[in-house]
Amino acid sequence: MKIRVGFTGIKGGVGRTTLALNSAFYLSNHYKVLYLDKDLISLGSHILGFNGKGFHKAIINDLSEEEYVFKVNRNLTLFKFFSDPIMEDKLHKEACAKKDKVEKAYLNVFSEKYDVIIVDYGMVFRIDDPLAYDEEELFRKYFPEYHIATVGITDAILEDIISTAKYFKRITDEAKSEPLAFVINMLPTDINKEEIDQVIEQINEILKCEIVTIPFREEFMSKEFGKYEELVKVGKIIEKRLNS
Repeated sequence: MKIRVGFTGIKGGVGRTTLALNSAFYLSNHYKVLYLDKDLISLGSHILGFNGKGFHKAIINDLSEEEYVFKVNRNLTLFKFFSDPIMEDKLHKEACAKKDKVEKAYLNVFSEKYDVIIVDYGMVFRIDDPLAYDEEELFRKYFPEYHIATVGITDAILEDIISTAKYFKRITDEAKSEPLAFVINMLPTDINKEEIDQVIEQINEILKCEIVTIPFREEFMSKEFGKYEELVKVGKIIEKRLNS
């Protein structure tokens, strides 16, 4: 099996990029992985030290693939999709006007036949948003052999957990994507276990997937990706699904 997994949520600052990167690094120990950075501010790319122009600007200005593809390690490749958070709608429309060029360049990236594609949706994913979904629609057209799955991520604020769970259920239904895992991230170390168990019971009534809890620890903010067991839990779930 080959798998594409989108990391989604309804707000920033919940650790989506941290978990996506940790999953990508963990999986790259044994699989060929593409980290697709679809965050409008390209946070993951910046963390990895890549400052290329991004896919849209490269297409519009006839720039080389080196402006949006970066080899992180032997098995991990970065694809920086966006170019400018303020102008991205305009850039997207200009790039779409060069459809043949877009498709040729896009297919060239994916011709490497990755085992796992990790998609960091820094923006709120919706199938009616061209910035979020046009690329996925193109992917589904040309790579039907990939299984499509999604991971939902929220912080530990109760109303955020419930709202994100409902959002996650809706988008996985609409996009016909497997809900792979739902992550409640940055749990306070002193949280009452009974309280979180009650919340998980509520989530289980909404979702049919693995529920993952991750505590908040300052050391998790480091760039030593794949080092901490808690932060590779999702990567291990992806690996298990990959081998099922």
